[in-house]
Amino acid sequence: MKIKFWLILILFLAASLRLWNVSNNPPGLTWDEVALGYNAYSIMLTGRDEYGTLLPLNLKSFGDYKPSFYAYLDIPFIAVFGLTELAIRLPSAIIGILTVFVVFLLVQQLFKNQLLSLLSAFFVAVSPLAIQFSRPAFESNLAVFLNILGVYFFLKGLKQKKWIFLSVILFAFSSITYQASRVFVPLLVLALVVICKKDIDKKVIVTALTLFFALFSAVMLATILPGQTNRLSTLNYFAYQRSEEVINTITIEDGFSKYDFGFQILHGEWWAYIKGLVERYLIYFSPKVLIIDGDYSQRHRVPDLGSMYYFSVVLLPLGFIFLLRQKGNASKLLLVWLLLAPIPAVLSRDLINMLRAFNMVIPLEVLQAGGVMFLIERLKGKRILLKLVLVLLSTTFLVNFSIYIDRYFIHAPKEYSKYWLYGYKQVIKSLGEKSKQYDKIVFTDSFGQPYIYYLFYSKYPPQRFQNQAHLEQNSADIGTIRRIDNIEFRHVDWPADRGVKNSLFIGTLEELPDKDVKPFSEFTILKDINFLDGQSAFRIVETR
Repeated sequence: MKIKFWLILILFLAASLRLWNVSNNPPGLTWDEVALGYNAYSIMLTGRDEYGTLLPLNLKSFGDYKPSFYAYLDIPFIAVFGLTELAIRLPSAIIGILTVFVVFLLVQQLFKNQLLSLLSAFFVAVSPLAIQFSRPAFESNLAVFLNILGVYFFLKGLKQKKWIFLSVILFAFSSITYQASRVFVPLLVLALVVICKKDIDKKVIVTALTLFFALFSAVMLATILPGQTNRLSTLNYFAYQRSEEVINTITIEDGFSKYDFGFQILHGEWWAYIKGLVERYLIYFSPKVLIIDGDYSQRHRVPDLGSMYYFSVVLLPLGFIFLLRQKGNASKLLLVWLLLAPIPAVLSRDLINMLRAFNMVIPLEVLQAGGVMFLIERLKGKRILLKLVLVLLSTTFLVNFSIYIDRYFIHAPKEYSKYWLYGYKQVIKSLGEKSKQYDKIVFTDSFGQPYIYYLFYSKYPPQRFQNQAHLEQNSADIGTIRRIDNIEFRHVDWPADRGVKNSLFIGTLEELPDKDVKPFSEFTILKDINFLDGQSAFRIVETR
């Protein structure tokens, strides 16, 4: 009963941190959130995505293709709550809460230790990374949840064979949820088989692996269809080589031509790739990323803090010692999980992307729980000292946690609203039915993909859009829609556009500056919309 009480309390804490004001914080929807939501809305009403593809496995979006499972999961929520921020983010928040529960189950399955299971669930509940990625509609959050369940049922399947096949299905669903899973999941499955080989029924595992690779191959086949790998070709690490300037400097210093065999041995691209991969891999385990600064992207962090709390500096090494002292395969599995988790992020273009490395969160938080267990076991016979240490640890946690709550719920929305594309909703809601009275509306694309926000917030009929959807490819991996009805989505060129009558222009302050608008009676500023930090976001100008 005590275990159930504390688990319920932890789940309540997790729910509070993930559901409180989730519609408004983060303060805007990203392109991908809006695209997932509108495509779910389109599939719900027509059975087709925004481009008219029937029940797609991969969604065409901005010239790229993204896995569709989150969109399908979102359909019941849109049916109940409408096409709103709450409907888009609620599945992710609920999955974030359930993740806390399944971590409890997984750790209990691994270590048969209820206190360690509770502590692991608690650390996931309050994890900055877990909170950061479960409040917005990030597919990575769902993929991690499916991976945890996949491992849990794999371990149960060692004794009850039927669960192995459920594990396979869960891993397959993870692969159609998030691109990084298509790298991480096969590695994790291979690790499970190798680590648990002595306990595996060979006939069962051969059948299960055959099923897994059949499903996984089908997913990959759908991914590599013509036109669906453009983004992969530009986002992977190997698509970028050293500049000619760097290579020329080396050839001058060495006296080699870049085509010489000696140059290829000593300074070939292979060396640059290996050095870069090692650097990228190790950076995910550095205190600077984990504790101090976190991700470079403002969407993946809060001001002044890293991906974990400051007290993690103490708990993580103690947790390693605790795990290494445990017998059996549990510790091996968690440590291998941690070592494999950054690989999808390392192979991508970005130097640091904690979203793609989000699978790290589970072993990291279990390590912290193990650090607390190490202190409890080490000081077991010294009750006064143990109480003092636990009081000190609890006080440190409360201070760290309070700082995080302050940064996430108060400062981050104001400082980072620009990066969460705040303002699109306010612009489109202010248009309303007035948009029909203008001959032309020009909507700036300075912040990217305005068309999907127009579709989303105006609840544009999907079948009507499917008939006019024409993607203009801007680059190998990015495209956009340039026109819907009387609305053009492009840069506002005021010197040329100012002569157009009976029109509406939605642009930035740089595109529609005071000096070129305010002195002239034929132009009317209908509204200025600012980011939450007070900086200008959009200006709406009418011409007569």
